[in-house]
Formats: sequence, structure tokens, C-alpha cells
Amino acid sequence: MNYPLFFNSKNSLNLFGLKKNFQFLSSLYLKKKLPKVLMFSGNKGSGKATLINHFLYSIFDSGNYNMEYFTSSGNSTFLKQFQNNIFSNIIYISGEVFKSVKVEDIRHLKAKILQSTISDKNRFIIFDDIELFNLNSLNALLKIIEEPSRNNFFFLINNKSKPLLETVKSRTLEIKIILNENERLEIINKLVSFLKLELILDPKSSLLSPGNFVKFNYLCKELNIFPSNDFVENFSLLLNLYKKNKDIIFINLIFFIVEYHFKNLKKDGLFKNDNIFETKNFIFENLNKFMLYNINQNSLINAVSEKLNYE
Repeated sequence: MNYPLFFNSKNSLNLFGLKKNFQFLSSLYLKKKLPKVLMFSGNKGSGKATLINHFLYSIFDSGNYNMEYFTSSGNSTFLKQFQNNIFSNIIYISGEVFKSVKVEDIRHLKAKILQSTISDKNRFIIFDDIELFNLNSLNALLKIIEEPSRNNFFFLINNKSKPLLETVKSRTLEIKIILNENERLEIINKLVSFLKLELILDPKSSLLSPGNFVKFNYLCKELNIFPSNDFVENFSLLLNLYKKNKDIIFINLIFFIVEYHFKNLKKDGLFKNDNIFETKNFIFENLNKFMLYNINQNSLINAVSEKLNYE
């Protein structure tokens, strides 16, 4: 499935919110006090990657970056190279790629990191979605960030979906990206206005992070998934899309649809609290089995449908 450009944080030329975090990073860098290893922690879609990207724009493309409005002009050789992962002073490694890393991959990455940079400038190595790393990948990450290097800085992005090894956390300065409700809604409203999105979801009741909100809202519009639709119908459609595209965003959207559905049932007094908790757990457990063991999706849909009808 083809997604619009705004699905990729590298195409976000405007930084909405997180201005204080940006200024904190810039101040440390200008004073030559930026730690060698930083970990950006927060909910997925809270703006961690966009914050990092704008910080890098301000360093490597300062002539095209407006420090007053936190925007990039979008017209530079650097930006094109960065978006295509060919700018040698920035190395981007996704969790999906690195989560089951092999020995030869680590050796190749170490050699790449130890190479001299252009004009002896600083190099930034970004490890995204480190919560996806398995134990071997995390141990490999530790060995890499502990390599002595003068020009290398490591940025780790942690979406906090599961606990992280203390041995990793203890070697980083953690920057927590936490949005209060006013900040969350303000950023969502600015994104919706800037991207000219038609609202399908309610920003306030959805409780989604800004990044997830605009993505889920777009998918709901494109796929004709509305909160008022039959729950099993939405569930079945998203399972089929995941099966076809193998894109985790459809599973994440299912989790949201489940939470949203049962929240409304509770509000309308149609489900008891105990039943809601038990039924949600049943759906989530079977959804995880579907992903891990590739169980038949029709069996899963039938099981969920029967569970809902029984309740």
C-alpha cells in the first residue's frame, strides 16, 4: 500500500511542538556538551524522530533552516540525500532491520562507523525502534556505542512498548518526550490544518499521539473504516490488509479500534467492566497468536465474532 509523504518523518519540514527539546539539544551541541549517546523515549508518534531530524537539519543544512519558525525550506541537496539515506554523516538503522542482526552485519556496521567522515565533521547514528531489538541485537548495540570515537554520536529511539535493558539505559542520557493533553491536541490540530485532513476520528476522545492520529485518521478515511461501522467488519478488513502488506500499522490500528470500541460500549453501559477486560484480553491474546504463529485469519475472525455475540 502506498502512503502519503507525511507518513515518513524525514518529510516533515515543520516541527510542531517540542521547541524546548529542540533548543535544549541545540544548546548542548553549540557548547560542545552533547552526550555521545542519547535515548529519546516516548509514545510512538509523539515526535521523537521528527525532533531528531530537525536538529540534524539545523546542523547540516543551516542555510535552509529557519531557527525562528523551526522549518526547513525543503530545497537542498542535503535534504534529498538525507531522505534517500545517502548522506554519509547520518546513518539510520531501523528496528525492523536490526532486531535479528547477524554477526557479519555488526562487523559491517562497525567498519562503516569507524570510517572518516566528510571534512572530519560529526556523524550521527540513529537506531530507531530499539524496543524491537532482541537480546543479541541489544548486546550488539552495546558493543557499538561503547566503541571509542571522536566524531560519532548515537541517537536511540525508544517507543516504550516494553521494558528496556538497564545495561542499555545506563549508558545513555534519556530525553523523555511527554506531551500533556493541551500539547497533544495543539499539535494534532496544527497537523490536521497543515495537511488539510478531513477528520474521521475525534482528536480529544481518541487519546492518540499526534503522529498516530494523523496516520490512523488517514487510513480510516482511505479504507472507509468508521467508528460507527460493525466492529467485526473493521477487524476483518484490517486483518486482510496486514496479511497482504505485512505492515504492522494495520495491527496497531486494530489495537486502537478495539480500545475505541470497548470504550464506547462502557460509556453506553452496554458492557460490564469485568466483561470488557476479559473480552479485550481475549482479542489481544489471539491477535498476538495470529502474528506469532500465523494462525488462520478466518478462525480468528470467527472466534472474535463468537466471543462478542456470547458476551
